[in-house]
Amino acid sequence: MISKYGNNLLQYFRYYYSIVGNKLLFSICLSIIVSALDGLGLAMFMPFLQSVANEGKAANDSMGNLHYVIDAIKGIGFPLTLGSILATMVILFSFKGFMRYVEVNYTAGVVYFFMKKLRHKLVNKLQNISYRGFTKLEAGIIQNNFIAEVQKMSQAVRSYLLYCQAMVMLITYVSFSLLANFQFALLLAVSAGLTNLLYSRIYKKLQETSYKISENGNNFNAYMIQAVHYFKYLKATNYLGTYSVKLKEVIDNTEALSKKIARYNSITMGLKEPMIILIVVIVVYIQATWLGGNLGSIILSLILFYRALNFLVVLQQYWQNFIQNTGSIRSITKIEKAMSKMVEFQGAKEFDTLRKEIAVVDVSLTYGKNTVLQKTNIIIPQKQTVAFVGESGSGKTSLANIIMGLINPDKGTVLLDGISLTEYNLDSYRKRIGYISQDPVIFNDSIFNNVTFWAEPTPANMKRFWEVIDLVSLKEFVESQEQKELTKLGDHGLLISGGQKQRISIAREMFKNVEILVLDEATSALDSETELMIQENIEKLHGHYTMLVIAHRLSTIKNVDKIYLLDKGNVVISGDFENMVQNSDKFKRMVALQGL
Repeated sequence: MISKYGNNLLQYFRYYYSIVGNKLLFSICLSIIVSALDGLGLAMFMPFLQSVANEGKAANDSMGNLHYVIDAIKGIGFPLTLGSILATMVILFSFKGFMRYVEVNYTAGVVYFFMKKLRHKLVNKLQNISYRGFTKLEAGIIQNNFIAEVQKMSQAVRSYLLYCQAMVMLITYVSFSLLANFQFALLLAVSAGLTNLLYSRIYKKLQETSYKISENGNNFNAYMIQAVHYFKYLKATNYLGTYSVKLKEVIDNTEALSKKIARYNSITMGLKEPMIILIVVIVVYIQATWLGGNLGSIILSLILFYRALNFLVVLQQYWQNFIQNTGSIRSITKIEKAMSKMVEFQGAKEFDTLRKEIAVVDVSLTYGKNTVLQKTNIIIPQKQTVAFVGESGSGKTSLANIIMGLINPDKGTVLLDGISLTEYNLDSYRKRIGYISQDPVIFNDSIFNNVTFWAEPTPANMKRFWEVIDLVSLKEFVESQEQKELTKLGDHGLLISGGQKQRISIAREMFKNVEILVLDEATSALDSETELMIQENIEKLHGHYTMLVIAHRLSTIKNVDKIYLLDKGNVVISGDFENMVQNSDKFKRMVALQGL
């Protein structure tokens, strides 16, 4: 993982290599081969022709040390005729064209592989973080990094590989120009290196601006997620106009930063060619008038080095393109580091089934300075229904979260048939849990996929689907739809009623074949008639599942096996409904307030 964000080529190589492995090396090797073929072909084209057109010392002087290459070729018996040289050029560049095709195709594959691996890596880290850790992450940061920043990272990888290729081209032409005229090429190389210092400050500014754009993307995604999620409220209250101002501020800020990058780009693009010409003119003058260089070798070296300078421009451009996307690297490595610190501990023991009971023993929990639970003790016998009641903030949902293994208590433990929950693999335990909340989870897909969670429509799965649909009293509704079980439900179940969404949620958990059901205020947002229907569905499950009900409406828990009344993190009394009414003034007042 990158810890510093300077212009360090090797540092970025290590980062990319950690994700794509040897594919990166092979891609760079292909770039080197293509670059070498291109450089060899063009660099040797003129010396070959000169050796055919000229003989003796004059030709050797005009080629500088490149004549040794020509002498070596002659020494192996290769005929240096116009025809042989031109034929060699055709063969060489044809082979280079083929290798270029291989290199471009393979590099594209490396970029796509990089994106896939990076997204897989991020998804795995998200999957492995704890629920408590997840609550510390912002939805906008997650979405922006998983989508936009990964896309920008792929552009950075592409620019990085092109940069490597341009560097090989540059080295090739600089090497040949040094052979043609060492003094001249060295002067040009030093001059070109000095100009690169001019751009270093601009690159630093580009890098800083790139990261600010990434941060802006996080903010924009966060605002957009909330705008979509709360659209109905914002529209109904006419707050949408005010909220849109916040969105526009982020958009305007991003535009200003993008213009800043464009300005830096325009400065470097405007300066590069005039600076190259200025360097060439000054060096030619010094070489020809003060150092007494051979004009023929100067011209040959100039041609070779001018092409090298063109590749220097290309090199700087690719590096600039790379740098302006490096903000994504910082953003992604930052969220990777954060998620790595939130990894959920998983025990080694596989959970099979609950045989006796779930026991909450002396559990305490605090959030900062706020005490949520204090030495709480609860027993939930197998296939019995237990309810938690109490005022908001009494600790009901936190206690359910601890039982589901979503939150670790500060003190105490949860025992499954006498074995601590921490000894179990939590994923294997949660496979046996069904969770139904006040806000039902409905995906923008078909009824079948919502209930079966994208199971294959095999005969066995279809049979089970219709069984659970019937159990939750949805069969008539599904059969009345034109597309039956393939009917789309819309975003968050926009196309169906609240009661239908809740019953689909229950059907999903039943299809999953769970044995522990947690209902968190599952009927509190429904009208009385729908609530009664859902309650009847739930009561059908009594005795078939171990059920934990968090209830606001006490009418829904009249027939449960045991009720626990919580107050400020303490269990103050427990018993069945009638005993609670008789023995708890607080519970009796709650019943009276609801007109029961």
